[in-house]
Amino acid sequence: MDVPNELLRAARVALDIGQRELAELSGVGQRTILRIEQNDETVTLESRRRLQDAFERAGVTFVPDDGVSGPGLRVRRDLIQQGNLRF
Repeated sequence: MDVPNELLRAARVALDIGQRELAELSGVGQRTILRIEQNDETVTLESRRRLQDAFERAGVTFVPDDGVSGPGLRVRRDLIQQGNLRF
């Protein structure tokens, strides 16, 4: 799934991960993360996929558009029970 930039940012905010921490987790530069979150179309698909992989390792599942509802994300239940999420 090609995750939209908006969902990548939503996942970061939901998990309460700062851009610097995400850069360390994903190997993507903090400036590139900022560009993704500003919806810069020139960021490579590889960089966006590295963020996606980091979020998936952290417990996020990205849900594709099913033709009725738009794309979204789900967070592992144990993360919700910890109270670490911001919505």
